[in-house]
Amino acid sequence: METVQSWAEIGERIAEVREAAGLSQGGLAARMGLDRTALVRMEAGDRRVTALELFRLAEILGVPPAHFMSRPPAALVSRRSALETDADVPSRDRYRLDARLEEHARNAQWLVGNGFLLPPPPDSRAGRGAGTEDPVSMAQAARSAAEVSAGPLGALGGVLERLGLYLTVVDEPAEGASLLLDGYGVAVISGRVPPGRRRWTAVHELGHHLLQDEYHSDAGVAASRDEREQRIDRFVEEFLLPEAAFRRSWDEAVRSAGAPRAALVGIAASYRVSWSATVARARRLGLVGDTDARRLKADTPTRGDFLALCGSEPEPDLAPGTTGPQWRRAALSAWSTGAITAPRVVELLYGAITEDDLPGQDLAECLP
Repeated sequence: METVQSWAEIGERIAEVREAAGLSQGGLAARMGLDRTALVRMEAGDRRVTALELFRLAEILGVPPAHFMSRPPAALVSRRSALETDADVPSRDRYRLDARLEEHARNAQWLVGNGFLLPPPPDSRAGRGAGTEDPVSMAQAARSAAEVSAGPLGALGGVLERLGLYLTVVDEPAEGASLLLDGYGVAVISGRVPPGRRRWTAVHELGHHLLQDEYHSDAGVAASRDEREQRIDRFVEEFLLPEAAFRRSWDEAVRSAGAPRAALVGIAASYRVSWSATVARARRLGLVGDTDARRLKADTPTRGDFLALCGSEPEPDLAPGTTGPQWRRAALSAWSTGAITAPRVVELLYGAITEDDLPGQDLAECLP
């Protein structure tokens, strides 16, 4: 990402983040211990910002200091409108999610640029960039490229990495966003929604990545893109719940359990998807009718249902701070060779590890 070139650009970034946080100039100035006029001049580019002030702003507004010093990617800027003082809540949420996406992109570019993270080469089986693929065929090809069977996928972070998409989970309400970089992509999804919904959103961003969309955000989809979003939803269905495997699981469960609901509870648990997505898939495959689907959707399984029918609850996936195994190894490799400090590796792993948990360092190659 490009570095800002003037104090005016830094001031503009400060104003945007302040507005996204819902703070007035007076409110932020008070928390900074400044006069309001000082903040007004700062946002206008008429007053320089000290390093201590920059770090204090980052702490209060919940963004890394680098956010104020870098320009957002052109693809992201071209697809969103300027954040106004009277912006509504969805617009503020979208900006904050984009800020997390920018942070993740900066981190990915550093890891890749310094040779710690090696994106996989494009795989023709995944159909990247064609844009006209049948969504079902694209999902099947993506599974093949990721070297996963037709059954449950397991943890999604590693699956997406094998397809060139580096994902993390953030504490923001807007559901998800992704950005295409140089031969790979990054995505962020909300950790505030249920685990099954997180998996759906993660694969939805994968669909945009495979179609080579430069930028996408689930925080408000334009009406002109409805058809594309529906195609990607069909991709997500087949990727998470492949038809052939779903039918086999259904037949086996119905034969043993005898009840459609019990069969669907087992499938939802095995594939770790939401109950509504599982019922919707069964309806679209003609395994249950519309009336039964409505009844089943309303009868959400309880914890006791999963324990009674499956012996355990579904294992949650994509907890806040999650990254894939390649990303984790890359960040820890940078630490072990002395390329970054302990606080920096904690930042790269989004708080999933503490400084006390870090392994030892191999600094031999760094010695003169």
